Amino acid sequence: MMQSILVASDLSTRSKPALQRASQLAEASGAALCVLHVVEDDLLEDRMRDEIQSAEDYLTKQVEGFGKPPACDVAVTTGHAFHVIAEEARAREADLIVMGAHRRQFLRDVFVGTTIERVTRTAGRPVLMANSKTGERWRKVFIATDMSEASGHAARKAHALGLLENADVTFIHGFAPITRQMMTHAGIPVERVHEEAEREFQSTRRELGRFVQDLDLGDLNYNARIIEGVGADAIAGLVEQAKPDLLVIGTRGLSGIRRLFLGSVAQELMGSVEIDVLAVPPQA
Repeated sequence: MMQSILVASDLSTRSKPALQRASQLAEASGAALCVLHVVEDDLLEDRMRDEIQSAEDYLTKQVEGFGKPPACDVAVTTGHAFHVIAEEARAREADLIVMGAHRRQFLRDVFVGTTIERVTRTAGRPVLMANSKTGERWRKVFIATDMSEASGHAARKAHALGLLENADVTFIHGFAPITRQMMTHAGIPVERVHEEAEREFQSTRRELGRFVQDLDLGDLNYNARIIEGVGADAIAGLVEQAKPDLLVIGTRGLSGIRRLFLGSVAQELMGSVEIDVLAVPPQA
C-alpha cells in the first residue's frame, strides 16, 4: 500500500479533482499527503511573499473541505513547476504523484511540453491524472497492455498501490492481424484469409492469457479483452464506448509493429481521454 502521496496544484479548477482524489487515497491508505504548489521564481520579493501566503491559505482551506487526512502537509515553494514537483516527489519518496488534467486548447491539443507531461516523463514515479469531477471510487478499470515488461510492470504497480481493489479490472490488448492484411493484398481467397485471421486471433488470446497469469496479481478478479486496431485511437475509442473510471498505462513499451498504447501513445491518451489515467514508468 501507499506510504506517501504528492498532489500538485496550480490553484486552477483543474486541480480540484486531483486534490479531492489524493485526499481520498490518503485517507483510505493511511499515506502521508503533501499538497504542493509552485510559484514561479520571477516575481518581486514582496509579491512572491504574498503569493506564497495566499496559496498556503487557499490550499489549507481546500484540503480541509475534502476532509484533511491526519498526515497532511501543505507546501508552497518557488521554481519551475515540473522540476520542483519531480524533486519534491523524490525527496518525500512519494509512491504516487497526483495532478489535474492539462489545459486543452480549442482546435489543437498541446499536451507535450505541459507540466503534467514533463512530470510523467521525468519524475520516475507513477503519475495519476485526475479528470473525474465526481470523486467517486473507481468501479471499472482498464489496463492497456502490449504484453511487454513495461506494461506488465504498470499493472503490478497499480495492484501494489491498492488502486485496483474492489474494481472490475479488464486488460485491453490491441490486435491488428498482419497475416490478413498480407494475404488480402496477395489475392488469397476470402475464406482462407478469415481462417488465418481467426488462427492469429486465437494465438494472441492464449498469449495474452499467459501474460496476465504470469503477472501474479494474487486474487485479483479480472477479464481480458482483445480489440481490433492499435495505437491511441483504438484505446480511446473503446474508452469512449465503455466509459471506464480509470485507465492504467505504461510509459514505454516495445518498438516497431508491437508498440501499442505506450511511449508517445501514452502521451496521446493522456492528452485526449476524459477519465482518470495512471501512467507508470518502467520500474517506478
